[in-house]
Amino acid sequence: MVGSVGEIFTALAVVVLLAGVLRWTFGTGPKGAVPSDDGDVGLLETVATAPTREAAEVLAARLAREKVRSTIAHGEAGWNVLVFPGDVDDAKVALRAG
Repeated sequence: MVGSVGEIFTALAVVVLLAGVLRWTFGTGPKGAVPSDDGDVGLLETVATAPTREAAEVLAARLAREKVRSTIAHGEAGWNVLVFPGDVDDAKVALRAG
C-alpha cells in the first residue's frame, strides 16, 4: 500500500538526488572519438574520410549493418570513420561493397 506523504517525498528526494549524482558523474561528453593535439585517436584507425558529418554517419551506419564497430571524429581533412585495427579489412570490404 502507499506510504505516508513524508515517505513518498523522501523516496522522490532520494531518486532525484541519485539522478543528479549519476548525471554529474557520467554526464554527456563529446560524441565519437576525440583526437589528441597531434591527431592521434589511440587504437583506432581511419578507414574513410567524408566531407560532412552526415556522410560519415551514413558510412558508419553501413559498417554497423555489417557488424563492424566504428565511430566518427572530425579531422583536418573532414570527418573520419574510425575502426579498431582488427576490423580494418572488414570495414574496407564493407565500404567498397556499398
